[in-house]
Amino acid sequence: MTSLEELRRINARCIHCRACQYAYSNEPDREGKDEEYTGMMLSCPGGNHYGWEGYFNSGRMWIARAFLEGELEPSQEMLEVIEACTTCGLCAEQCKNYIDTVDVIEELRAAIIDSGVEPLKRHKVIGDRVLDEEMRNPYHDPRSERTAWYDGEIDNQNAKIAYYVGCTGAYRQQGVAKHTASILKKLGYDFTVLSDEVCCGSPILRTGQKDVFKTVMNENLDLFKDFDMLVFSCAGCYRTFRVDYPKQSGKPLPFEVKHTLDLVWELITEGKIKIEKPYNKKVTWHDPCHTIRHIGLSIEKAILDESDNWLLDSRNATKAKEAWYERPRDVLRAITGIDFREMYRIKGDSFCCGAGGGVKTQFSEMALETAKERVKEAAATGAEVLMTSCPFCITNFSDAVKALKDEEKETGKDLSSVGSKLEIVELLEVLDELL
Repeated sequence: MTSLEELRRINARCIHCRACQYAYSNEPDREGKDEEYTGMMLSCPGGNHYGWEGYFNSGRMWIARAFLEGELEPSQEMLEVIEACTTCGLCAEQCKNYIDTVDVIEELRAAIIDSGVEPLKRHKVIGDRVLDEEMRNPYHDPRSERTAWYDGEIDNQNAKIAYYVGCTGAYRQQGVAKHTASILKKLGYDFTVLSDEVCCGSPILRTGQKDVFKTVMNENLDLFKDFDMLVFSCAGCYRTFRVDYPKQSGKPLPFEVKHTLDLVWELITEGKIKIEKPYNKKVTWHDPCHTIRHIGLSIEKAILDESDNWLLDSRNATKAKEAWYERPRDVLRAITGIDFREMYRIKGDSFCCGAGGGVKTQFSEMALETAKERVKEAAATGAEVLMTSCPFCITNFSDAVKALKDEEKETGKDLSSVGSKLEIVELLEVLDELL
């Protein structure tokens, strides 16, 4: 398993240029609807919310360096600063020295906890729940209810494909789970759902509780080892299996992993399916950090890790990454009647929903304010629908829109320009209705 000490040389590449604090459209001549969405924008959720250098990635990289050099003693205060980060990865996207910022931050959290500092209160609670035999999920719901949403065959060991539902889909966003199962059936996949599935460990790893994470990782790897493919609807689960399991276990996955959108994209690009039923709405798309930017960065890293010449191969890495970022857009453009409108910050430069990295659990105000900022950016496009494909993003954006509607009622102000009228929609639900 990776440790902070192993990342010392990577962390040492940080020159504190602070480029990681910003996002840019990558279109020099592009102008926003107003001056608020144009040029370089401060785009680090933690730094934007708290305002202090230590909450930006640039500050966190130097905190990690001071910790490694023995210049900074671990403490609860230090952990609180480091945990107030969604680990969205936008900082890694901006870094021209290719620093694995998310890895450094997550390993710094783990190192602080390993030194004897207790996990933050709400983070410890979800860790305990995931280990509880009656739950095995962070939501405190009974494990017996994990597959209650599903009316198909459960625990079919003859199937070669398993749908890994994830805790949010199983307990909080059952609609997403039902639509995903329906899509898989419509596409002709023979799959099953397993009742013994446990939490993937994403929120546990993100918050530095690596011993707990290792336990659930090994359980899931053993449970699904005989399947050819695992299919996901949860962005966080997909990222955890695809990126973190091989990294933390030191072994390649024994099965192929795909998000449901990967399957749909493949069939569309191969000309095997067409989406002819119209969806006549103005839509903007939010890139989930886990399935878009994080996977794009992992694709880039894999190419550079094999490279003898970063100057030349970085171009190929960028092309491969950009091709990945285009996938959901290829699917959206294949939908008849859709009026697709991009936000200013998109793809690798996309602003986070604010829910990831344990932030929604421990820092709910920061999570909500970050979501409201992204909803405002979505509304600036003139879209009626903010669409994405991540249960956590759906939850946090829905909370933001509700907060804006409540504010409208209290103040009497029309907040439609900042997103109070936006409809938050999961792309998988739309695909199920249209296929």
